[in-house]
Amino acid sequence: MARHLALAGLLVAIVGASIVAQQAAGIPGISPQQTQALTELTAAIAPLADAAAAARDRLVAATLTVPRSAAAISAGADALKAAERTLAVARADAFSALQSSPARFAPGQVAALVAIGGSFLRAAGRGGNPRLTENQRAALARMTLELAPLTDTVTKARSDVVAASLAMPRDDRSIAASLDGLIRAEEALGEARSERVAVIQASSNALTPDQIAALVVLGGTMRTTGLPFTEPDPPDFNDHDGYISLFDGVSLKGWDGNPAIWRVENGAIVGESTVERPSGNSYLAFRDVDARDFTLKLEIKTEGSGGTGIQYRSKTGLPWLATIPSNVGAVNLAWMMTGPQADFWPMSPVYTGQFYSENTPMRVLAWRGQVVEGFGAARKRLMGTIGDRHALGAVVRPTDWNEYTIIARGGTFIHIINGQLMAVMIDDDPESSNNHGGQIGIEIEQVTKVFVRSVWLKKLN
Repeated sequence: MARHLALAGLLVAIVGASIVAQQAAGIPGISPQQTQALTELTAAIAPLADAAAAARDRLVAATLTVPRSAAAISAGADALKAAERTLAVARADAFSALQSSPARFAPGQVAALVAIGGSFLRAAGRGGNPRLTENQRAALARMTLELAPLTDTVTKARSDVVAASLAMPRDDRSIAASLDGLIRAEEALGEARSERVAVIQASSNALTPDQIAALVVLGGTMRTTGLPFTEPDPPDFNDHDGYISLFDGVSLKGWDGNPAIWRVENGAIVGESTVERPSGNSYLAFRDVDARDFTLKLEIKTEGSGGTGIQYRSKTGLPWLATIPSNVGAVNLAWMMTGPQADFWPMSPVYTGQFYSENTPMRVLAWRGQVVEGFGAARKRLMGTIGDRHALGAVVRPTDWNEYTIIARGGTFIHIINGQLMAVMIDDDPESSNNHGGQIGIEIEQVTKVFVRSVWLKKLN
């Protein structure tokens, strides 16, 4: 039930360095030295954070027990206070040492550190909800809405504890006062939760033991469809529920392209174009699936100055509109793809992530950093911006693996790289080539070496 990773080392090894990177990115100007120091602080306090999380779970469980036991709730609150006090004091000790070192945090960095909870600790993924009836769902939604002000008070009180434990000079009296405030908030929330659960359990909507156990793990509030003011589950690029794999890691089964260009190497699809053997525009198409509405996930990287892109909703065999370089030789149209492309040119300052219509007059429809609404080749209009296209380029790893997510729903197309939204295109023309189903593919262009692995598709139609 513990909702924190036990050690920063395990956090890096199991979840990946992206967890630390994402949280570190929330601290302005954090240096590698500061990141290392905060990682070590995290490792030091992680067992105590586990203990506090377990104590919180026991308090939640006591408030969900029917008949209600005031003694059990009180004992749970006392145990939580002791665990939170131990954690706060340990955090204060570790942060005092950090602030006396060359890795000292500036005031603005401390404020950002408070916002992420005082360390790199992060809640682990929670399991899904057990099946609920619509009446149970509605009852839990009402309970969550009624408890929201008290839940907000607990969240604010916990942030106050973190802020007090990171204050310099250290103030034990302030830490103790903030802990008292947290426990009062937890007790008020627990009592209110206990009363409402008792009402539910006395009704025809009574929860089963499995549902109660899930409610404990979820902190006393169960996610329900239509529940107001709830956060979505955190990003998980490795979530493949409902997906099929398009690449077996050892062969090009299902894929079709020029064998002089495409091969499998060390568990990745590899396309290579050299000065001596240039590819021009060449494509590897996955023939076994046609898809219109889907989510596609894959990892990609390149070597060299050229580029690549991910084709989707694409066709082969159509006349090629662009000039074919004379040094490429004859082109097999069965290996040339026409249709939407999620661009990937890591050495370019602006292209990676954009929406490009390959081998059509439309070409670039949504540049990186743009939300564009259009109607096929007739018109396009900028509706909003995601960010500066050059600044968004910092998300791209020029020589390392990148996580690419492509979402196509109707006339809406979304490109995400390494968790960052890059471009959104909306094509309202039902006759547009962008809006027809088609194949997934990989492009290679100019002198480069392309690597693609872990290709997963969730097809919705």
